[in-house]
Amino acid sequence: MPRAKSSSRTELVDNALKTFWTTGYHVVSMGDLVRETGVSRGGIYSDFAGKEALFHACLHRYQDRVVTPVFAQVEAEGAGLEAIRGYLDRLLARFEANQGFGIGCLVLNTLAQIAPEDQQTRALLDQHITRLATGFRNALTNEAATAGGLDENELQALTEFTLISIHGLWSFSRTTADVTLLRQYCEIFLDLLQTRLHSPQAR
Repeated sequence: MPRAKSSSRTELVDNALKTFWTTGYHVVSMGDLVRETGVSRGGIYSDFAGKEALFHACLHRYQDRVVTPVFAQVEAEGAGLEAIRGYLDRLLARFEANQGFGIGCLVLNTLAQIAPEDQQTRALLDQHITRLATGFRNALTNEAATAGGLDENELQALTEFTLISIHGLWSFSRTTADVTLLRQYCEIFLDLLQTRLHSPQAR
C-alpha cells in the first residue's frame, strides 16, 4: 500500500538531502535513494515525479535547514563585518562538530557536476549564489558606511571577493580535518576586509 504523501515527506526529503549532499546529485541513483531513505521506489514517486523533483525539494530544504540558520545574521538589517564573522564562526563550529573533513556546500558540489542543459536545476543553484552575494553586499555596504563608504564599483568588487573566498574555503574544507587551518584563513580574510573597508590609504 503506498505511503501517504503527508506522513513522512519531510523525513524523506531530509534523508535524500543527506544522500545528495554526501554522494553527489549525478552519482545518486533511485536505488541509492530507496536504500538511504528507507522509502520504496513507489513511495518516492507518490510524492515526487522523479529524482530531479526530489532534488529540487532538497535544495529548498537546504536553504531552510542549513543556510538560513547561519546566514540570516548577514542578511539582517544593520548587519556588518561582525555578522560575517559570526557566519564563519558558526560554519566552523559545524565543521568541528563533524570532526573535520567537511562535505562542502551542496550547491557548489552540484554546480561542479551539473550538465549545461539542466536549466531548472541551475536556476535554483543560481538563486543560492545570488542570496549569498546579496547578503554579503548588504553587510559590506553597512560596514563601509561607518567609515565613510566605498563607491559602487569598489563595493561590488569586494562582494565578489568575499563570495569567491567563502566558496574557496568550503571547497577546501573537504580536503582537511584541521579546523585551525580554516580558522587561520578566516582571520586573514576578515583582516583583509577590515583593512579594505576602514583604511583610507587602502582605497
